[in-house]
Amino acid sequence: MKLTYENDRWIANADYGLLHISGNKEAGYRPHQLFTSAIAGCFGEMFIHVCRKKRISYQRLTIVPETTREGTVNNITRIHLHMILESINTSDEQLEKGMKLALKHCSMVQSVKGSIDITLSHERI
Repeated sequence: MKLTYENDRWIANADYGLLHISGNKEAGYRPHQLFTSAIAGCFGEMFIHVCRKKRISYQRLTIVPETTREGTVNNITRIHLHMILESINTSDEQLEKGMKLALKHCSMVQSVKGSIDITLSHERI
């Protein structure tokens, strides 16, 4: 990956194309959005891995992250990951165990452990 600054934004040349990053929401993705997406995406990948290992099937998984920012520099203090699970075939107990296991094995979550509170919830549809 390589980042170049042009026209009030950073342009990251990544494996799957260009990614525009800017503090100005009209010029690109805001850094906190990318950070939150990285946490949610890593957790989601680990959760899918757990489901495959435990032979848990589902029709669709959606993660809706909510970020709390505080202080004079707007630090991210909390990220809540709400999972919407469509037609998942496991008990709530196994589901919660799987979510905790995914948190434990997510490198992004482990990288911020102790400085950002990561919380979870889920609903079935």
